[in-house]
Amino acid sequence: MPAHGDMNQELRRFLELRIDEIKLKAVDGLSVGVSSVLALMTIMAVGAIASAAFAFGLVVLLGELIGSWAAAAFIVGGLFLVLLAVLIFLRKRLFRDLFVKLFISIFYEQ
Repeated sequence: MPAHGDMNQELRRFLELRIDEIKLKAVDGLSVGVSSVLALMTIMAVGAIASAAFAFGLVVLLGELIGSWAAAAFIVGGLFLVLLAVLIFLRKRLFRDLFVKLFISIFYEQ
């Protein structure tokens, strides 16, 4: 039969190992979360630059076709407003649900 001191040492060692496991899981979860956010920000920045370039090209093209660059800029601006309205309308499905799934996968490793 183990001595009482041995049981305390084993229990202490077990608790230390559990704490280390929790710390490692937290670091893993944070690194996955931060890298996902940084990747999303990078993709959004490149997408914004590409959208601006295509919008400018579309304004120039429409301006040449209809004879008014100002009207073309308003048309392209209107298209972006419609896109913004759709994104606002679908924000829960697009963003909240995406992050819920991300955090569930981080914390529950499925």
